[in-house]
Amino acid sequence: MHLEILLQEQLISRRRLAAFAPGKVLPLAPQVIHCVEVRVNGHLMALGELVQLEDRLGVELHEVYEAWLPGEGG
Repeated sequence: MHLEILLQEQLISRRRLAAFAPGKVLPLAPQVIHCVEVRVNGHLMALGELVQLEDRLGVELHEVYEAWLPGEGG
């Protein structure tokens, strides 16, 4: 199964996309910390927020949509 952690989606212009380069910083909206989507095979499975786990980042799940939980064979 393909697991994605989505922080933010946005539409941008072709001109802004052309300005992408190594070292460029892409700003994120402040609320993305509290609005993380967890997707399985492209389908929304859960919502959560970013949390600090010692020296790493994690996602604390707040809502899990059981329809997308894999079965025992998954």
